Amino acid sequence: GSSGSGNHFVEFGVLTVEESDAGSPLGLPAGTYLALMSHSGSRGAGAAVGDHYSRIAMDLHPGLDKQHKHLAWLDLNAQPGREYWDAMNLMGCYASANHAGIHDHIARHLGAEAIASVENHHNFAWEETHTVDGVEETLIVHRKGATPAGEGVLGVIPGSMADPAFIVVGKDGAGS
Repeated sequence: GSSGSGNHFVEFGVLTVEESDAGSPLGLPAGTYLALMSHSGSRGAGAAVGDHYSRIAMDLHPGLDKQHKHLAWLDLNAQPGREYWDAMNLMGCYASANHAGIHDHIARHLGAEAIASVENHHNFAWEETHTVDGVEETLIVHRKGATPAGEGVLGVIPGSMADPAFIVVGKDGAGS
C-alpha cells in the first residue's frame, strides 16, 4: 500500500528469528512472525525544511561555483545552523510519529498488538563521537538512509519487490 509519494510504502512480510538470534536486542524468541514494514517520512514537511535551509546555506556562500553550490553548509554555532538543527530534529520526531501512527492504525484494525519494533530515520543527521586519527571528535554524521551500526543498535536493511528485508544488529566495526 502507499503511505505517501516516492518510495514510501507499507507491506506485510514474514520475520524469521533464528535460534542464534534469540538473544538479540529485538527480544523475540526463535520463531516465525507476521511483520509489518513501512518506509515513511515527514510527508513533505522535512523536504521543505531541507530545501529552505539549503537555500539559506547557498545564499551564505555565494562564492561557491555552480557545480559546488549544493555543498553549501550552515555553521551549527550560528543562528541559521541552530535553527536548521532544531527544525531537522522536529521533522525527525514528526516522521517518527507518522511511522508509529501507520503501525498503530494497522494493528488496531487487525486486532493485533506489536511485540517488537525497529525504527531508523532516513535523510537525517546525528551528533556522534568517533575516533579520527586517534583523537575522539564530536561529528555530525549524515548517512542518507543508511542504517547506523553502533554496537547493539538495531537496524533495517530494506529489500525490494523481489528481495527480502533484514533486521540487523550493529557490531560497531570500523567506519560504522
